[in-house]
Amino acid sequence: MSLADQLKSAADSGQLLPASLENINALLAASDNPVYRASIEELAAAGQWAELNDRFFQALKFGTGGLRGRTVARIVTKAERGAAAEDQRPEHPCVGTNAMNYYNVGRATRGLVAYIKTYRANAGLGGKPSIVFAHDTRHFSAEFAQRCAQIAMDHGADVYLFDGCRATPEMSFAVRQLRTDAGVMLTASHNPSHDNGYKVNFNDGAGIVEPHATGIIKEVNAITDENYTPLPESERGKLTTLGDDMDQQYLARVETMMLQPQLLDKPEAKKLKIVFTALHGTGGVLVPVL
Repeated sequence: MSLADQLKSAADSGQLLPASLENINALLAASDNPVYRASIEELAAAGQWAELNDRFFQALKFGTGGLRGRTVARIVTKAERGAAAEDQRPEHPCVGTNAMNYYNVGRATRGLVAYIKTYRANAGLGGKPSIVFAHDTRHFSAEFAQRCAQIAMDHGADVYLFDGCRATPEMSFAVRQLRTDAGVMLTASHNPSHDNGYKVNFNDGAGIVEPHATGIIKEVNAITDENYTPLPESERGKLTTLGDDMDQQYLARVETMMLQPQLLDKPEAKKLKIVFTALHGTGGVLVPVL
């Protein structure tokens, strides 16, 4: 029985939701990524309809906070596992329209760049759009950030990409310091470890608000195909890597926020003992320096 027949039979019997069937077909039509089809075929053959419904009952919604969803599946397929061992992170993120994966972060980035271009044109601004990309230590965060950076450049945006994991406040600072149009943080904040997210800040370094939120969401929802044709090389954006220099600028700014810096000069200050844990987060990059 073909995959199409399996899916139709499951939908007819009520095991597969109509929305799930529609979204599965939409994803397969939108991409030629072999991992997508192989994962769906494996789950269908095993009768894992609940898992397929979890992955496909809706398209992951881009809201005012960006995206957030599962990036390591509850049931990891062989195609997703790839060459990774059972106790390692899968080689590929969770396949599904309701998951945090390359398909959805790609749509989000293309929609964001499209909105920024419209915003700049309406404001009479010349030059290319510019975006800061940063990521935390979650599964696939670094890969998502790199993929998003490439997509943004392919669509004509200049990109500032941190050379490693950073905390969200430093991304926000970099947006204001570099006067970029937006910043993106690949993180899921306090969510469970199997989740990830795509958080967008606008040119003020703060989370997106109206009318930007609705405008970005509209552009993202209009994109259904994973494949795209990059702009001619002369029209693409350039990449700038952010590292220690931006860290030092950020730390210098943090120091100006101290309410009573003179207290650090007192003898008692040198006797203070401070316990810190990054809780698997990015605070371990700069907090020891502070």
